[in-house]
Amino acid sequence: MPIPDFARHAAPKDSPMPVAAPVRSHTPRLLAVLAVCGLALLSLPVAHAQDPVTTEIEPQPSGAVSLDSRTLGFGEAVPFRGNHDEVTITVPVPQGLTPTSLDGVVDLPGNVGRAWIDVESAGRSLGRVDLPGAPAQSAPVSIPLAGAELTDQAVAVTLRTTLVPLDNICPQDWTGRSLTFRDVRAAYSGTPANPTVVADFLPPVLQQLHLYVPGDPSSAESAAAVDLGAAVVAYYGAQPVRVDVRRLPDGQSAPTSADSPFERSVVILESGTAATELIPAPSGPPALRLTGDDRTLENQSRLITSQVASIAVEARATAGSMDNPPILAPTSTTLRGLGQTNLGATAHGRVEVALGLDQTRLGRASDTVRVNLQGTYTPLPSNQNGLISVAAGDRQVASWAAEPSGAIDRWIDVPNDALRRVTTLTVALQTTGATNQCGLEQPVTLSIDPDSEVTSEPSGTPHPGGFESLPQSLLPSVDVAGTVGGFDDTARAVAVVTGLQSLTTVELDPHWVSIDEAVGSESPAILIAADGNLPDGVPLPLSSTEGSTFELTDPGTDGSTTVTFGAPIDFASLQTAFDGTRQVVVAGSTGVPGELDRTLEWLRATPDRWASLNGDILFTAANRDPVELSIPDTAGGASSSGVSTTVGWVLGVAGILLLVGIVIAAAVVMRHRRTRPLPR
Repeated sequence: MPIPDFARHAAPKDSPMPVAAPVRSHTPRLLAVLAVCGLALLSLPVAHAQDPVTTEIEPQPSGAVSLDSRTLGFGEAVPFRGNHDEVTITVPVPQGLTPTSLDGVVDLPGNVGRAWIDVESAGRSLGRVDLPGAPAQSAPVSIPLAGAELTDQAVAVTLRTTLVPLDNICPQDWTGRSLTFRDVRAAYSGTPANPTVVADFLPPVLQQLHLYVPGDPSSAESAAAVDLGAAVVAYYGAQPVRVDVRRLPDGQSAPTSADSPFERSVVILESGTAATELIPAPSGPPALRLTGDDRTLENQSRLITSQVASIAVEARATAGSMDNPPILAPTSTTLRGLGQTNLGATAHGRVEVALGLDQTRLGRASDTVRVNLQGTYTPLPSNQNGLISVAAGDRQVASWAAEPSGAIDRWIDVPNDALRRVTTLTVALQTTGATNQCGLEQPVTLSIDPDSEVTSEPSGTPHPGGFESLPQSLLPSVDVAGTVGGFDDTARAVAVVTGLQSLTTVELDPHWVSIDEAVGSESPAILIAADGNLPDGVPLPLSSTEGSTFELTDPGTDGSTTVTFGAPIDFASLQTAFDGTRQVVVAGSTGVPGELDRTLEWLRATPDRWASLNGDILFTAANRDPVELSIPDTAGGASSSGVSTTVGWVLGVAGILLLVGIVIAAAVVMRHRRTRPLPR
């Protein structure tokens, strides 16, 4: 059962980009330059390391299970707006478990006299939860789930909030966010059941997927691993499924370790017999073994996430042709087609409805996006006026006076430079004029029709560029290749593909090919070059020459800037570039594969890190945290923050100079100390 998409996307950030001059290797001068560059680096977005976030099952009494909201796929918190609001939450229910409650804490704004939450499922009331009056922070709350209707291994509950202000208090600040339900955990009774047929192999909640391949996998086995990793992450939507690749011991065809109830293992083996079968385990859920030749193995990998999986009600099945249908990218769709359905809100004074324009659902990188905004709002009385406004992100793009008809039918143009991977279009109605006593005035309802048309055109240059152009600029299909291939490159490719897949519920279609095919193709590509032997002809924003010269190049221009150091420096990086024809993502290093593995593990450690990338380069020097850098927007001649292209390049090189130079300075000082003659 596909899990509804409750994904949260990191707010985009604007970051100018960089350049500087060569630096000599003399230690005093170098340290002086580094001090200056430290100031320049303040303008660069820096990604700081954090402790890894895990989603383990919380210990519970016998017969009880508790899963946090991040694992379940609906984010860190559930916000509500205004005096009255409602939110529907879908809670997955694994086989063998019965949901009992949603437990968490609530934060309430000031000036609340009374507050409560009504809980409803399928039109049936499950109860009312009284909340403490304000001020209340971290007040414990338990939402009952007993009696909720179970459909397709999930229960959907609607939470309706009511906040009553203290006497003679007008809570104007409740419009934006009033009550927040956070630190949510779903409590279940029972014991998770192990699957007995292929159709039940994937549970409604999955925390980790282990892919087992031989130590020297064939191209077919690597292709199946990359394809299955992407398919499973897409299948679970907002659930942060961790996917890793494990080495299958020689001569074995089954995992050697047992899985927890919310983990699954898949063995991928090339053989002459095509099959998908469960492998019983001494304890825990069974593993799944996929076998087939270079033509049939990938079909087996696509079975368990396909629509026909539900009919595989035996422990063994064989999939026929399971080719992914091409992703159609029509020039016209609707808000409903982009996954936007519940588009209404009610509030006093100001009411807002947020729409998400997801480029991945458009099927490509897009521009010239227009929305034929249709909807209704409560007609205002004669003693009130109103203004309707539309904003793309933080930028207002349209506004007009409210009309007596209460109808909306307008074309809204979204500027190309306001587009993001997911552009939030906020429609707001602000009322002004005479009002009745606070709390007695008529609330205003604003509704947007989900069938409002959305048109777009394919983009010649992705908007925005850099990491935020991913993964939409990799659609409809993307080549994946490694310079070495084998187990390690397969594991790295799975890490990159699943990280990009976590940004969208639209399934990527990766094709494992040779490095020469990927470099020579016109298709988008993901290249793994951990050994540093990336073939010529691949444009990168950052490269090194002979280990001691760094070159920053904007693939959209002919200009470049170099910085030369007095000693070779190794580094790893994740970079993306658009060469005028296609988007390329390169995970590489200067021959230090361990640093690349550390970078990919750093990205995977926290679910939101992939979504927060918005530069062009993720740079990792030895013993240092990854740092994100951006090349300038050459189309406009200036960055969005108003910094000129030249200054942006200077800051970029300075940022790299600070990172790499500190390492060199330390190395030079240590070498000087080691070679200093001992005193006599």
